[in-house]
Amino acid sequence: MTRLTLILIGLFSTPLFLNGGVTNYVELDGMVAVEAEHFVSQSNDEIRRWYVTTADTVAPDLPDPDGHHAASASEGAYIELLPDNRTNHDEVLIRFTDPNTDANFSPIPGDMAVLSYPIYFNTAGVYVFWARAFSTGPEDNGLHVGIDGDWPDSSSRVQLCPGKYQWTWSSAQRRDHNHCGEPLTILVSVPSPGMHTIMLSMREDGFELDKFILTKDFNFVPEGESLPPNIREEIEPPRGNTFAGIPRFDYQLNAITNLFPVDGAVPYYIDKKNKALAINATIKEHRNAFSAATTHFKFKPASYSITLVTLTETDGESEYKVSVNGSSLGIFKNPTGHADYEEILFDCGVTDIATDAEIKVEFNAVTNGKIPENDETAYSRGRWRGLILTEID
Repeated sequence: MTRLTLILIGLFSTPLFLNGGVTNYVELDGMVAVEAEHFVSQSNDEIRRWYVTTADTVAPDLPDPDGHHAASASEGAYIELLPDNRTNHDEVLIRFTDPNTDANFSPIPGDMAVLSYPIYFNTAGVYVFWARAFSTGPEDNGLHVGIDGDWPDSSSRVQLCPGKYQWTWSSAQRRDHNHCGEPLTILVSVPSPGMHTIMLSMREDGFELDKFILTKDFNFVPEGESLPPNIREEIEPPRGNTFAGIPRFDYQLNAITNLFPVDGAVPYYIDKKNKALAINATIKEHRNAFSAATTHFKFKPASYSITLVTLTETDGESEYKVSVNGSSLGIFKNPTGHADYEEILFDCGVTDIATDAEIKVEFNAVTNGKIPENDETAYSRGRWRGLILTEID
């Protein structure tokens, strides 16, 4: 039998990545499935850490009395909180008080072993959180869930009771009157469309997590490995026809399908009607600040002429920043529009683009004070459709 290994992720509090970068997860039609091993950072891990377990390596010398279960995990990998030194009620429970205690229990969400998963949500609202976990005893079956640094009571204390010694789905919250909880009681409120960070933290050591699902469908009950992960894939840009009517080009980077959100920037949403990315300017915190979308160029390295395609908006003249590998190609401002949603083409010049070069577009929502709306004036939403790349011979 192949020896099992645990790959250590998150020795430090700085972000560490799997597979060379962030896995871009996206909610579609009110649902998103996430592989637990695809977290992008780990913090508060001085006492207990999450370890990624696969089927081919040597485990570190840490207590793990219930063995390993990678063979039956989704995509052959899962995560576990180690060391696991409390497996039953007879063993000493040590509550977390400070980083100097060898705590094996954390009743307060966000105190110990915090993981982050950036997910792009197209739909705001209340989601049910389902965890696929492996429990072998009464003291390895608790977890906390948060969002964007907040740890609401509605998503704390995930609890698994039935289904021991196998991968089991649970959406139950431990409560004083019912320690095993009831289904559909772990709820996460997503406040707005855009990028949000789902966060997990330790409640009990030894917790093993394979994947999790967030769903707006309260009738949905996952079985087996359930849904495949909702990963936003890079799509080969089309050649030949373009949204801007340019007769010759090599690549069309569509803002909706070829670029991805930047964690930490103002969130954006997909304006399906106008086939553009846009900022929800009804949220005051999103005004006069830049959102951003990025991609890593996977196609032919060469010198390219780059054209940015935006849309006019009569209520504001949004600004756009275009850069390649952090080097600015310019700042572009929409002209005053006499009509909404007319395409504007900005020449960003010629630049060399290597394989895996980062191309980024930043954009903002502003007002020109011309169009009354309620007790203030309306804002543009920074709409834009994409980039057009033409190789220079």
